[in-house]
Amino acid sequence: MLQIKHAPNDVQSMAQDGAAILRSLQNKSLPIIDLMVRESLQNSLDATIDGVESTNVQFIIGEFNSSNFAKNLEEVNEKLEMMYPNIQNFIAISDKNTYGLEGDYLTEDRELLDQSNFQKLVFGIGKNQEKDGAGGSWGLGKTSYFRLGAGIVLYYTRIKTAKGYEERLIAALIENPKDKERLLSNNERGIAWWGKYNSNSNKILPIVDANEIEEMLSIFNINRYQDSETGTTIIIPYIKHNETNNLDEIRVPWRNNLEDEVNMAVQRWYFPRIMNKSYASVHENSYLDVRVNNIYIYPELNLEPVFKIYQDIYTSALLGKSIKKGIVVKPITLGKNALANQKDPIGYIAFKEVSKEEIKMTPPENKAPGLVYLGVMDTMKIKNHNSKVIAYCRKPGMVVEYTVDSAWSPSEQIQDSDNLLLGFFVPVSKAKLDKSQPNIHYKDVEQYLRATEQSDHANWKDEDKVTIVSRIQKYCAQAIKEHYQIDNGNEVTTATSALSRKFGSLLMPPINFGKSSKRDKPNTPNGGKNKNVNRNSDITIIDSEFLDTNKVSVSIRLFLKGNISSEVYLQVLSQEKKIDITNWNKSMEGLIDFPFEIESIHLDSNNHIEIQKVEGDKSKIILTVNDSVENIEVTGTITLNIKSSDYIPNIAVKTLQAE
Repeated sequence: MLQIKHAPNDVQSMAQDGAAILRSLQNKSLPIIDLMVRESLQNSLDATIDGVESTNVQFIIGEFNSSNFAKNLEEVNEKLEMMYPNIQNFIAISDKNTYGLEGDYLTEDRELLDQSNFQKLVFGIGKNQEKDGAGGSWGLGKTSYFRLGAGIVLYYTRIKTAKGYEERLIAALIENPKDKERLLSNNERGIAWWGKYNSNSNKILPIVDANEIEEMLSIFNINRYQDSETGTTIIIPYIKHNETNNLDEIRVPWRNNLEDEVNMAVQRWYFPRIMNKSYASVHENSYLDVRVNNIYIYPELNLEPVFKIYQDIYTSALLGKSIKKGIVVKPITLGKNALANQKDPIGYIAFKEVSKEEIKMTPPENKAPGLVYLGVMDTMKIKNHNSKVIAYCRKPGMVVEYTVDSAWSPSEQIQDSDNLLLGFFVPVSKAKLDKSQPNIHYKDVEQYLRATEQSDHANWKDEDKVTIVSRIQKYCAQAIKEHYQIDNGNEVTTATSALSRKFGSLLMPPINFGKSSKRDKPNTPNGGKNKNVNRNSDITIIDSEFLDTNKVSVSIRLFLKGNISSEVYLQVLSQEKKIDITNWNKSMEGLIDFPFEIESIHLDSNNHIEIQKVEGDKSKIILTVNDSVENIEVTGTITLNIKSSDYIPNIAVKTLQAE
């Protein structure tokens, strides 16, 4: 059992109690899940090992046996079982490619403790992050962890030391000491920790024994870090989640499922950095490789359409040039009293008009309105679908705010009446500020903007009577307005849509699933021969049947051209395009294997057809009709191996050019 230490309640100290700490993060506009996601991802990204390509984070949403956990916590075990019986929910956030919670926790030297990340996250509130480009302060944002559940949070970390690797596990509690339903009725501050209590030093120390740590983690089916892995896992038990599908008559489909809500919050606030190699290149920093219950979030596969479009807009602003048709990029130059070089841009604004069709609000997808994905719950603005939304962020890549019809954009109605205008401002973080100005005490743009953010990082507000933020807003609005005054034309582009998640039994619909993009042709007479020599090879799916959980038999009808080869091949079916293995491997860069294979193909009459496998590529098969027939139509079956049920397969055929 973990031993407890109560936070002391010295009447002469200015220490906050649990109620004050829980109020310290004043943002009441964001859902608690969003606050947790913003805080946890920022902490992971700030702790990334220098020089690694990606920061790997997984959100785990699951269930645990309350009794198995409660019995480990001294003084609250019986009350926990009574208040939270049987099976309960938890959320864990686990990162890798990070340093973990390094730092001394045994020293009596306050200066050393102030440098200890372990000390600051577990025991400190509001200690500043010192790393360049970091998100802000330790502590204030972490209060969201304690507000999610019963007030208990577990910290597990593995770090590299001069002697090798060290693991640490400790638990903390923050609750309102005035709450009648509190866990510790005898604790006047509502703050406590569990670990190994040292009576000599009156300190609570983390558990470092690997077996004890493994036993605790096994309650949540979470593995310890292995080999050379370092990182931190935060576990929040007893999650309180009110399932509802609607907020103020607005359809919010992900709110009825905790996993979906976490997934959406990750996309909403961190799409700029998710698998974004351009971000990594510009900032010489890691991109974000993130999973929710072991499902990767990847821009080309399952990033929601509005966030995929927004990522392209962000990347265009980051690079200072458009990367997709329809995106406009403008430099923002403030002139005097801002940058050391007045002619340099302080950042770039990129923007684009977006229709309902582009963000899949129309049939057959019928997705929620784009503003709802961004967290905007204004019924009238959602209905009109003609708002101007400008987002912005600093170097860490977390969206600070989505401003709607604000000072960041023109007040006039400039875009088409049924379109959103989506914009993103990205500062040039390394740009040097004009230090000759008496109120500018910061080295560069990044330092200044970081100082303008509140503890919840929810907006930028000018500091020290410096008007940089307000001028950025003014010039962004002006740049957008000038563009529309010069050219009122609309450019429409098509963005890659997201794949639906968790298709289950819809993986292989039985009728007409996976037809090629070519129009169906009627069955032909004369024993399968067709006089239309210009007709290309095509394929129709007749039926499909699961042979087991990882194998599907697909009945097909093929039309093949005579005296030529055709290629039957697999694709991943997205909402807008089909991705073959070549494009898949190019996009994924080896991170995720192509999810389907052709195990075998059987044709009911193949006397005139040669079947040839492609060496090293199980996604395709070559069929060659010999020169004794002109064209042929044949039925048969293809057996597919399904390596992942998270995607939908498509079967296609194409006629190969004669050598």
